[in-house]
Amino acid sequence: MTSYAMDESPCVEALKVAAENGFDAFEINICFPTVDLDNWNWNEIEALKEISQDAGIKICVHAASYELNMAAFLKGIREESVRYIKKSIDFCHELDGQVINVHPGKFTYGVPPGASIDTDPLMKIQWDHNIESLKRINAYAESKGITLCLENMGWSTVAQSFEDMLKIRNKVGDSLQFTLDIGHARLYSEGGVEEGFRVLGDNIHHIHFTDNYGKEDDHLPIGDGNTDYLSFYHLIKNFPHIVTLEVDAPGPDPGPILKSLEYFRKIEKTMGSSHLHLS
Repeated sequence: MTSYAMDESPCVEALKVAAENGFDAFEINICFPTVDLDNWNWNEIEALKEISQDAGIKICVHAASYELNMAAFLKGIREESVRYIKKSIDFCHELDGQVINVHPGKFTYGVPPGASIDTDPLMKIQWDHNIESLKRINAYAESKGITLCLENMGWSTVAQSFEDMLKIRNKVGDSLQFTLDIGHARLYSEGGVEEGFRVLGDNIHHIHFTDNYGKEDDHLPIGDGNTDYLSFYHLIKNFPHIVTLEVDAPGPDPGPILKSLEYFRKIEKTMGSSHLHLS
């Protein structure tokens, strides 16, 4: 269960819902006002640790991304982005988490038609900035015993394709792993979800399940869009790491995330049991 599913509620309340409904893991999305890393609420952190330990729930973290850009032209913006993502890693470490998800940096001017880092010098500058920032962030995660997972995004981010993600990992280091977001794979790659599994392979260390109608990144509960999960269920059936049901639902109502959980349990029943660790 993602904290995003009860976006306007304190993380502690959302975690209680996760515990009450049999989730194996809980992904905390670092975004204001849910979490302000420069003003930690130590009472909340202790409560999160107590609930997760009592319920046997693993904690993972989605690093801060709003307002940040580790590939920015301006050094000050890059430095603040790296600093705050490192604070996200500290937060994960404080909660005994072992996995943190991170977005790649963004191209400031978008991606002109037909342009690439080989033809556009400005894009190349930001590609290099993204690599250098990720090297520092990944090394910091390693020092804390945490696995950094780069998420497939698309849009105007530096990682335009699954192949780009592999190129980034080749530069950053083998310890960098990947988050495969099903909704993003469907929207922003020609080969879709199957291509993501084929290209990223065993380096996928985290998965986001979400639904959409093939047009926008809606973050709907599974079953509310038209994603055919049955078609690639065999690829994820025995995935050994955490899978997050990434439902974006403003407000305190846990209904949408529980609806997503119920629908996925129906898929499991239809296709046969799995050993997934659902977040």
